[in-house]
Amino acid sequence: MSDDGDDVDPTNPRPKGHYGRFRDSPWYYVNDELAQTFILGPATDAEPGDDWILSFTGEGATETDRERVCVRLTPRALHELYIETKDLSPDARQAGHTAECDLCGESVPLEKAVPNKREEPVHKRC
Repeated sequence: MSDDGDDVDPTNPRPKGHYGRFRDSPWYYVNDELAQTFILGPATDAEPGDDWILSFTGEGATETDRERVCVRLTPRALHELYIETKDLSPDARQAGHTAECDLCGESVPLEKAVPNKREEPVHKRC
């Protein structure tokens, strides 16, 4: 992806060819100015075991159309994010070319995955 976001269509930011299990989810474009709105921090006073909040402002047709998105990250969610990303290179973290197997829960490369009856990616062996 280029630094200036030229390859991202602000009106349809969902990448082509991948992210099938998220095809019905809303996708947001975040330009350089809005990237400054990303916040990750404790939900309360940062006591051990507290939840965290990830928030950002998505692009809208006008400034008044911009939507603030907040995601509550429990300690378990933060742990899962850490486990999923701790050993990945920066390129691999951003690639988005793997998914969780819908049957066994292990990571499956999308080019080797097959869809199950619910059209979720699974290993051929599963």
